[in-house]
Parts: sequence; structure tokens; C-alpha cells
Amino acid sequence: MEKYKISVIVPTYNSGLFLNAFFDSIMYQSIGFENIEVIFVDDCSDDDYTLYLLNLFDENFSNVKSVLLDENNGFPGKGRNIGLNLANSEYVIFSDHDDTYTPKAFEVMYNTARENNTDMLITNYYKVFPDTRESVKTVFNGENVSVESVEDDTRLFSIDPAIWCKLFRKDFLLEKNISFLEGMLAEDLYFFIVSLFKSSCTVYLDDFYSYNYNIRNVEGDRSTIHIRNKKYLGKMVEGYFETDKFLTENDLTQYYTKIFNMHFIYWITSLIFSNVSDKDKIELISYINELLKKDVEIVPGFNERIYYSLTQPILDDDYKKVVKSLNAIKRYRYILIHLPKNYFKLRSR
Repeated sequence: MEKYKISVIVPTYNSGLFLNAFFDSIMYQSIGFENIEVIFVDDCSDDDYTLYLLNLFDENFSNVKSVLLDENNGFPGKGRNIGLNLANSEYVIFSDHDDTYTPKAFEVMYNTARENNTDMLITNYYKVFPDTRESVKTVFNGENVSVESVEDDTRLFSIDPAIWCKLFRKDFLLEKNISFLEGMLAEDLYFFIVSLFKSSCTVYLDDFYSYNYNIRNVEGDRSTIHIRNKKYLGKMVEGYFETDKFLTENDLTQYYTKIFNMHFIYWITSLIFSNVSDKDKIELISYINELLKKDVEIVPGFNERIYYSLTQPILDDDYKKVVKSLNAIKRYRYILIHLPKNYFKLRSR
């Protein structure tokens, strides 16, 4: 019999500035801290404060484990897999080290999961900026759903794959052999999609917000969402290929566009606003183009008017022309952003 209701699995790396706030949000959960297990898996931090806090938590709380890896892996998948195998609980959730949970997050999630015998329970979340907090809006518009198969409501594909607001029955993950990709990104997308297809009961609570996702974008302190370099973008593509491989091997390619379309838009937008050189852009486009082509064959321009100029070059494998179009889109969007707010009103006069 499991010792805890929920295990919170947290990969860390030089996380000291954020760990106290994160840990406090776990300690003061309404479900009771005694019902929670916290497993930190540190990716070989070289920050003394991070190591001090991890050792402090481990030594002072019987329900906290701190696992220190000997080598830096650079990506969260390995730490999450290690934490899953160590978990001694009924349900597991995977968190980032620099965010926080809302006070009733685990009570609501656990009770709902138990009542519905879910394999996976999903909630909504807040985006937290330095001055504001915004509720994430989805296509569900406050509607909660429960399905036996994702085919019953394919709107679930449009949910952010971010793993930290999803509660999983531990035995479901182990029995179905579901684990994170290691050594690459988009590992959360892969894990989410595989879980959606293998789950026999998925519940989504669009009207409940369990998580505060802190978005930082200043020099030296950027959330992952603002990291746009060649390595980051390339590692995302590796994860996309693994997700595509899962769909192909399981005869699920009819869902390809529903799953990938919004992620390709995000990836292309990230590439546009990156500082990656044109030479490296061509290399990245040549790498991902096989995947992009399958999407634009069905949805030209990814259903985004501003990206229609990319469709034919993608289909023609004309990587240089794709990059030329990307740079033109960047200039166009820059001009739009910096135009006076009343520019088009004035033009119409």
C-alpha cells in the first residue's frame, strides 16, 4: 500500500532562488503536508545554495527525498523518470522548481481523481508576470469534461502539454510503460500525448486553476519559454520526431495536424524572434521540414494568414526561401508592433 496520496517530482538545477517559495506552496497545501511526498532530483547543480536547501529539506522532513545526480543531463526528462520510479504514492505530479501551486490544488485534484477513478486529471493554470496574474483561456470556456478516450473529445489535444498541472495515477504510468524522453525537449508533449491515448479515464477541469506559472524575461533570468537558441530549438524538434514516431507506430496519424499544428506555430514564431543566424535557421528548417510538410499539406499556412508565404517553400524543400520568408514576417511584425495605435484609422481617413 502506498504511503502518500501524492508524490511531487521536481527536477532541479541551480534552483536556490526559487526553492523556498516552491516548497512553501507544497507545505501549506490544504490536503495536508503529511499526505504529500516531495522528490527532488538535482541535475548536478554547482550552486552551493541549491545544494544546501536540498540537503536541508531532505534531513528535516521524512517525506522529502533529494537525489543528487553525478552528471549534468541538461534536460528534465531523466530526473522525472528517476522520481517516478522512487515515488511511494497513489498519484504523481511533475513540477518545475521555479513555480508554485495554489493552496487547494492537491486537495481538489486528488479528490476529483479518486471520485472518477481517473488515469489522468488535468487542470487549468495562471500565467504570472512581474506585475499581473492572468487566467489561461482555452477552447473549453470553463467547461469541465470527463472522457474514456481522447477520441471522445479531441479538443483535449489543444490543451497546453505543460506537465505541472496534470495528476497521474502512478500505477497507470508504470503499467502502460509511459516515461519521459531523455536528452531532448518537447518531452512533456510526448508524455502528454502518449498518456492521452493510453488513458481509460481523463478528466479536465477548465474552471480550476492549480498552478502559478512564473514567466520571467530579463537578462540572466529567463523562463524556458523565452529561451530561443539553436540548441533549444533543435532539441524541441527531436521531441517532435519522437511524438510523430509514436503516432505512426500506433496507427494514429489521423490526429497529426490536431496535435502538432499549434506546436509548429509556436516553434516557428520562436525561430523568427530568435537571434539564430540565417545559416543556422536553414539548418533547423531542413531538420524539421519533413514534419512541417505533413502539416501544411493539410493546413496551408498552419491556419495563420501571416504564415501562408511559408507553405510552398516548405512543400518544395526550399529551405533558403523559407528563411527568407521568415525574415520578411519578422520585419512585418516589427513594423506592426511599432506603428502608432491609430495608424490605420488615420489611413482610412
